[in-house]
Amino acid sequence: MVQMYDLVIVGGGLWGTAASWSAVEHRFGRVLLLERNTFVAGESSAKAGGIVSDFVAHPDDQAWVTESRTLFRQAQEISGDRTMIQENGMLSLCTPVQAEQLATQVQDLQRRNIPVDVWDSRAIGAHWPDLDRVSADMIGIWTPQDWHVNPTAAANAFLTLARVKGLEVRFNYRATTIAIESRRVLVHTSEESIEAARVLVTAGTWTRKLLQTAGIDIPFRPYRTQLASLEFPAGYQLPIVRELSTDMYFVPDGAHNLLVGDGTRLWEHDPDNYETLGDPDFHQDVASGVMRLISKGEYAQLRRSWAGLCGATPDRRPLVGKVADRLYIACGDNGFGIKRGPALGALAAKIAMDAAEAPQLNPHRYPPIDFPLRPGSGGTFDS
Repeated sequence: MVQMYDLVIVGGGLWGTAASWSAVEHRFGRVLLLERNTFVAGESSAKAGGIVSDFVAHPDDQAWVTESRTLFRQAQEISGDRTMIQENGMLSLCTPVQAEQLATQVQDLQRRNIPVDVWDSRAIGAHWPDLDRVSADMIGIWTPQDWHVNPTAAANAFLTLARVKGLEVRFNYRATTIAIESRRVLVHTSEESIEAARVLVTAGTWTRKLLQTAGIDIPFRPYRTQLASLEFPAGYQLPIVRELSTDMYFVPDGAHNLLVGDGTRLWEHDPDNYETLGDPDFHQDVASGVMRLISKGEYAQLRRSWAGLCGATPDRRPLVGKVADRLYIACGDNGFGIKRGPALGALAAKIAMDAAEAPQLNPHRYPPIDFPLRPGSGGTFDS
């Protein structure tokens, strides 16, 4: 049975649920969200560190983070989920050379009236005594308004808000192929074929594979990152911490659990066939990284670890927009998709319905060829 929709959104992660909310909020007609799992945000969104920070370089990123913060807040207030956002603040640890490189960004934060302080190692120790092994020459850039957000909770809140406005959802519907016809787009799924006037693909690292079934290719390469959960038996007091020289980050997760992330593997991975558990060498890196900065880390124990995929693009900017007649995409998180995701999802929905433009994000601005993969910096060094 073929059903007609004004807009079909493929992929119910953070970007896709935000796009769905935006589409029905702006009354874009009959909107359907397709999700391959029995729940939303079960893949890359669920495996992310969830850091939301204004400490980004590119003006577009600054605007998207600001908008995403607003959308996260709205979702939290309407849903009543007080666990969604944890206002920990973030401390970015950097070398003196890196601090000089970031001086302009610190000034930019100040110009935008965003609280920021620059500390030497003694000030770091005074504010956060558990960071008792920070080297004497280390500089800390403190951004107290930064958050940890639970991406799965946020996606569920976006979904709930969208359904109230009329969004239709199909779980356990994996899109297998897309066919563009003269007056419609057909999305063939594991259950049935669905007809749409327009289709927006927000399928994360599956986006390229799905587009290829329609004879379309994009410059996009999935790569693997890892996250570990550590137990601190005696507890700890820490903010979000990023060590810019190693790209490792710490995220508080309760009084005794600490999330430690990065573990980037810079080669292309197949989203249908990759190792979803942390590597032994990543576990060693986590242990040495934690003990390098925190003496309590000597007593920490590994609870579990996991891996997810990020989507890389040649210039580390997202791919958002039209790829063919009536077919649109939003992908390319480049390792910092949570802090920008709600804004980019909302933007993609508007572009798909001719209500916005973003030519700088044109998915065809680069040819679909291989390009070097680079480790993420959370947008701090991207300009």
